[in-house]
Amino acid sequence: MQRLNLSEFLDLRGATCPMAFVKTKLHLDQIPPGETTTVVFEQSQGNEPLVRSICSLGHIILSEKTVAASFLTDDDTVTDIPPPSDEVQLTILEIEVKT
Repeated sequence: MQRLNLSEFLDLRGATCPMAFVKTKLHLDQIPPGETTTVVFEQSQGNEPLVRSICSLGHIILSEKTVAASFLTDDDTVTDIPPPSDEVQLTILEIEVKT
């Protein structure tokens, strides 16, 4: 079972757009060009435009992964198990900051 280390990431659980986008933009503005970061957010209708909005700023989405919220553990890792449909689902984005 593969695990993804999320020790340093922007945690947007509980936030929806437009605030999720504002927090993401502020986070990305603090990272040097060419560096990568991870953003975690809940999949919801309110967050549908988030990925598109990040791309419109010129940043590159390196990976996009969906996991069940229950697989985010106390040590901030997630397992590589598909989420059951009745749970809150999270999207994990790995983003390269625009140069």
